[in-house]
Amino acid sequence: MVTINIKQNVKYLKKGLTLKEKYDKILNCVETSLQPHKKGFKNTYVLPQWRVLDYKGGYKMKAVIETGGKQYYVSEGDEIFVEKLDANQDDKVTFDKVLMIDGNSGNPYVKGAKVEGKVIKQGKAKKITVFKFRAKKKYRRTQGHRQPYTKVQITKISAK
Repeated sequence: MVTINIKQNVKYLKKGLTLKEKYDKILNCVETSLQPHKKGFKNTYVLPQWRVLDYKGGYKMKAVIETGGKQYYVSEGDEIFVEKLDANQDDKVTFDKVLMIDGNSGNPYVKGAKVEGKVIKQGKAKKITVFKFRAKKKYRRTQGHRQPYTKVQITKISAK
C-alpha cells in the first residue's frame, strides 16, 4: 500500500482555489478504495499500490512490459528508449508481453493485455570505447561501439 498526504499534495494544484476546494479536487481523483491511515494520521490516506494520482482526471494506468530482453515500467505518455525495433518513424508498435498491469501480475504474462506506442525516432547511443590489453605481451586493441535504439512514446495501455 502507498500512503498519500493530502496536505503535501495540495501545493501542486492551481493557486486561487480555497483549501477545501483543493481537498475536494484531490479526493475526487481518488477512487472509493481510499482508506484512512490505520495509525490515524490526519489528512493521510492509504492508496492501492501501482496507482499514480493524476490531478487532471484520475489515475494513470501503469504497466511493466518486456521487450529486447529488458523490462520497462511505463504509463501513458511516457517516452522510453528500447533496443532497436524493426519499425520506421511514426509507425505504431504493440507490446504483447505485459508482465503486470495496475498491480495485476500474469504468469508469466497478463492475458489479453497490450501496450501500444508510436515510434518517435531510430538512433544510436553515444560512442563507447572498448580497449583490450594484455600485460607484457604487446597486445592492445581499440574498438568503438554505438548501440542502436528506438525511442517509443506510449500511447495506450489496455487490458481485457
